[in-house]
Amino acid sequence: MSTLKHVLQIIDILDNPNVSGEKIRRFFIDQGFKDIIVDVETIKSEKSSTDFITITIPGASGKISGGTYQTLGIVGRLGGIGARPSEIGLVSDADGAIVALAAAYKIAEMKNREEVILGDIKITTHICPNAPTRPHKPAPMMDTPIDIFTLLKKEVSADMDAILSVDATKANLVINHTGFAITPTVKEGWILKVSEELIDIYIKVTGEPPVIVPITMQDILPYSTNVYHLNSMMQPWLYTRAPVVGVAITTRMVVPGSATGATNIISLENATRFVVEVAKQFSRGRVRFYDEEEWKTILAIHGSLRDIMKKGAPE
Repeated sequence: MSTLKHVLQIIDILDNPNVSGEKIRRFFIDQGFKDIIVDVETIKSEKSSTDFITITIPGASGKISGGTYQTLGIVGRLGGIGARPSEIGLVSDADGAIVALAAAYKIAEMKNREEVILGDIKITTHICPNAPTRPHKPAPMMDTPIDIFTLLKKEVSADMDAILSVDATKANLVINHTGFAITPTVKEGWILKVSEELIDIYIKVTGEPPVIVPITMQDILPYSTNVYHLNSMMQPWLYTRAPVVGVAITTRMVVPGSATGATNIISLENATRFVVEVAKQFSRGRVRFYDEEEWKTILAIHGSLRDIMKKGAPE
């Protein structure tokens, strides 16, 4: 299974100053995909605006059709796909949107070919070709065109039973690997162990040893807590009780989120293939994001961290 075609086509669509959520919606409609739902909402702020996209792909026996199989959420996290007018072209930060949309494209195509995933798949991201930037060490980062908490609330939904949050993670000194990496699972303010099933899929997809992002408690604090964050990849946990795993698009050297010419097709194809493989296996019960018995033990002995770690995040 290759997703190279899907990645290339999504990049071609996004690398355009006139791209919009409606153009993405029209692309999916024009493919003739069965039963998928593409919703677009334009959200505005004083800084800028963005088109928020939700793509829902019903499974063979998912909740939408009255079935019981679990729903996987795929979040394309980013500030923007472009930093116009200060930069020309697709920026490094676009990676989250590229992978999320390419995965949606591949899964929808599979459905048309009668390769239907059992559970529903819900993909969320947003399209902003002229997002602002902000200072960050060791390299500048893309800023969000609207309030980050507004975006986070829309990126997750109650029907998601587990979430993959995909984000460019290159402007740091702790990931020195070109490709992609995964995080430990974050659930309700706890950083849990890395899922062995996700590691197994990582190895099968890349043929390489797994690379794990060393996230810290600071990284999962709300952005309203003014301390260093690796990036916003893990922030979706704030508005869900579902387990969240980050899929980080990484580089060996520091690359600013606002850098153009930094779109690594091989890294993005590998990450997209990983996301699709997780989607295929999750609803079949072959992938667990966390151990439920260990989770019960943690809560019974140590209690909840949710309220403590969420302090400062708007409800």
